[in-house]
Amino acid sequence: MQCGTTGEITVFAQASSLHGAYKVIFDGTGVSAEVVAAKDAKPADPKAAVPVVPNVKLKVTVAADAAPGVREFRVACPHGLSSLGQLVVVDAPVVMEAPGIGTPEKAQPVPVPSVVCGRTEAAENVDYYRFAAKAGQVLTFEVHCARIQDKIHDLQKHADPLVTVTDLDGRELAANDDGYFADPVLEFKAPRDGEYRVSVRDAKYDGDARWAYALTVTDRPYVQHLFPLAANPGKAVQVQPVGTARLLQTNWPLTVPSEPGLRLVTLAGPTGPTNPAPLVVTPRPLVVEAEPNDDPKHATRVPLPGGASGRIGTRGDLDHYVFAAEKGKAVRLEVFARRFGTVLRSRLDGVLDVMTPDGKVLATNDDLNGKDPGLIFTPPADGDFVARVRDLNNRGTDGHVYHLDLDLARPDFTIKCDPSKASVGAGSRTAWYVQVARTNGFAGAVTVEVKGLPAGVTASPLTIPPTMTQGCVVLAAEKDAKLDAAAVAVVGTADGLVRTATPVEEIYLPGGGRGRFDVGMPAVAVCRPLDLLDVKAKTARVTLKPGEEAKIDVEVVRAPGYDKTVTLDVLLQHLGGVHGNPLPPGVTVVTAKSKTLLGSGTVGHIVLRAAPDVAACADVPVCVQAYVPINFVVKTGYATEPILVTVRR
Repeated sequence: MQCGTTGEITVFAQASSLHGAYKVIFDGTGVSAEVVAAKDAKPADPKAAVPVVPNVKLKVTVAADAAPGVREFRVACPHGLSSLGQLVVVDAPVVMEAPGIGTPEKAQPVPVPSVVCGRTEAAENVDYYRFAAKAGQVLTFEVHCARIQDKIHDLQKHADPLVTVTDLDGRELAANDDGYFADPVLEFKAPRDGEYRVSVRDAKYDGDARWAYALTVTDRPYVQHLFPLAANPGKAVQVQPVGTARLLQTNWPLTVPSEPGLRLVTLAGPTGPTNPAPLVVTPRPLVVEAEPNDDPKHATRVPLPGGASGRIGTRGDLDHYVFAAEKGKAVRLEVFARRFGTVLRSRLDGVLDVMTPDGKVLATNDDLNGKDPGLIFTPPADGDFVARVRDLNNRGTDGHVYHLDLDLARPDFTIKCDPSKASVGAGSRTAWYVQVARTNGFAGAVTVEVKGLPAGVTASPLTIPPTMTQGCVVLAAEKDAKLDAAAVAVVGTADGLVRTATPVEEIYLPGGGRGRFDVGMPAVAVCRPLDLLDVKAKTARVTLKPGEEAKIDVEVVRAPGYDKTVTLDVLLQHLGGVHGNPLPPGVTVVTAKSKTLLGSGTVGHIVLRAAPDVAACADVPVCVQAYVPINFVVKTGYATEPILVTVRR
């Protein structure tokens, strides 16, 4: 969708239904939507609780000042929240793929600039477009496709798009396969006045009806990357763009955003703003690499804490940075360049080494975050040490940009919530599993809070003690809670640190496995009562001693007419893989003594056992979830009220 426009898009469901869709929630600001009223399809099965509605139309409004980029969204229905959808917001006119453009002779004419929305819907599908250019005119072609497919719940296989530019006689003039990860980005300089063709296809000539793409065709100044890649908040700086924007001017002025973090920024030029490009905004002192720095003796000095921007500009290039450190004071080094699921899209597949000044390697790392390396280094003595950044495959271009961040390894933590969405029936409950990763010696308790919940929904309190890394929050909807949905924030606090959780989207993997992919927008919805009306535990507290067992009796209240299989569990698991475990260390579920497969019954139980060496703990919240299978992977969880587990020694 183009900024400043309103139009309709169609959202398709997979093996599910969008019946009764009533609300759409987007991340960020400037984009809103309403569901276009349509006559719902009749149920394929007369006994189905939800009529089959495989798609809905949304009337989407994008504000004129909305930031271009990919926006996550979810559709709310009376029976719950959809999995994640994504909308690409652009600043050029949008053109829809016309039918019958599968041969060069039938290429669809498109204006410059524009963004073409199409699909590689079948094997051997090739889409052809025709455009006009003047001699010497430089155009950029960018595809959004593969890099935004990781968040799709059940795609199974991903596209690998390829873009080719030819003249009208079919002679290939330029092509690109993998520019931004698997998505192409291509610069093309027209050799003469006239018309040309650009084609989009899968590199393997594969296809799938769900492989939607957005092809940008533009002669505007285009930014692929920025150099330097990092800047201080609020500063006025000069940056060098990689891309066609460099042809207009080498150095562009930029006022850096005031909030630290990974930001998308646009450059203001004489012909208007450019497309957005990523920038690392950091308050630490910064330097830019000074070439030649290809060996430790010529390393660029960088402060600690501090950071350096550089690029592996040629094949085999090595960048060295020298920093002073103290014996025993651990240093954290991290490269920001190329990370799946983020806007960092440098061509660098980085490797980070820490060395002595005479070149002896003391520590090394390849992939810490996606393709970005990072490590913790504890100096064996006071003095200078050298950080080396290189490309794993010894490649190098002006697009191999990076930022190297250095700081003392300060105690910290990160937090995730699984799954990324929760649908709670009025009068019912469900559980969210929260995971904490402590780093650099942090050993504190983390208090978890869910902010922005819909009216009538509450979240049970959770503090994850120092001895644990996981916990669960029970979300409960009042019986009179109204249908609603909201984007929320799961926040962890500890010792003055505040960290917002990264939600993980449930991904259906080939073969039936449950994968997880980081996304940006957790959400909670109140839905109508569904298959189970309530799950009741006979006890609200369990107290164990080492070696003891305790039984939790559970009753499931079924909705009228629902008689299918229900299972009970305390853990979030699938095919033997455990994705969430809120039990205290040393406390386990005794499967052989538990009745967890209820079939069409209503009564079961869970037996917990404390190991002989279990540590003492007090009031650790867990819950029993009754799971209703939707398909081989997807299941809906209905939770008891929190059950507090205590271990006494």
